[in-house]
Amino acid sequence: MLKIKDAGIRYGNQQILDAISLEIGEAEIYVLMGPSGSGKTTLLRGIAGLTPLSEGTISWREDRKGQTGLVFQEPRLFPHMTVLENLAFGLRARGIPAKKRYQQVKQYLSILQLEGLEDRFPHQLSGGQQQRVSLGRVLVLEPDLLLLDEPFASLDAPLRIQLTEWLYSLQRQQGFSILWITHYMDEAFSVADRVGLLMQGRIIQEGKPLDFYQKPISEEAAAFFSLKNRFSREQWEKWVGKLPKEQDVHEMGWLPAESVKLSIEGSNIENEDGYRLLDGRVIRVKYEPRMQTILVEVQSGEIEVQLPVWGTAPPVDTRVKVGIPVGKIVWYPKGN
Repeated sequence: MLKIKDAGIRYGNQQILDAISLEIGEAEIYVLMGPSGSGKTTLLRGIAGLTPLSEGTISWREDRKGQTGLVFQEPRLFPHMTVLENLAFGLRARGIPAKKRYQQVKQYLSILQLEGLEDRFPHQLSGGQQQRVSLGRVLVLEPDLLLLDEPFASLDAPLRIQLTEWLYSLQRQQGFSILWITHYMDEAFSVADRVGLLMQGRIIQEGKPLDFYQKPISEEAAAFFSLKNRFSREQWEKWVGKLPKEQDVHEMGWLPAESVKLSIEGSNIENEDGYRLLDGRVIRVKYEPRMQTILVEVQSGEIEVQLPVWGTAPPVDTRVKVGIPVGKIVWYPKGN
């Protein structure tokens, strides 16, 4: 639907975006991630026409002119207007007569879960209600592509998750496309059809959500997604012995923490084929919402192990055996 080719944006002598190329399909959710300052918001502004491109092109399918709608992190509602008036603002700017625009807007009140609130002013709304008004003000214009710049970042976690699910369901029902910026991985991976990772003004990896776990393109990408137990091939071989020489030898490997076995030293541990046992000592236990994370000191390093919340984590300073499933190490290039 939308195609960006070799797009660049400069501010003076500073190159913010460099050779950005991506396509967003019909009814697709494309999530863009990257560290602060990588150029994510600048790209959205370029697509919306708020910031001119220094080079490259943006085109729509069949050379038609598509419509975009941009929603920022803060609601940016007009404080002197009611919910209904805020929702109708874009239609009013387009010259739609009052009767017709309010008919269109009222159809969205139930969709936005704002029924009964149409006469309230922004200061009379909760944060989640304000953000739904902000989204609705764009959605009533029926954009082909919705541009979201971390729209739920200022909300508390339960409300953020609730609104993420609400918007995902609405998008699936109505079929518009979304280019969605977020720094929350749970948010990104729960809604994305595809993910792009923007680093230093360039998209360095693009693919389905699982690609970033199964095929990270570099240590830079693996570090951004906080992949656990990342070590060089040399370090892994110190622990588990010589690894088979593969045709495409990668320098780095990461191991999902939930796949590592853990047993208190002295007890029986099932040493299945494909596992290597390391002696270790528990140095920290972290209790997280859906798991327990145990950090184990082993020779020349630390291994992270994850247990379910109903398990029993060994106390700090306990001597343990760590079982490394060699076949589950995910190998990837170190990169530049």
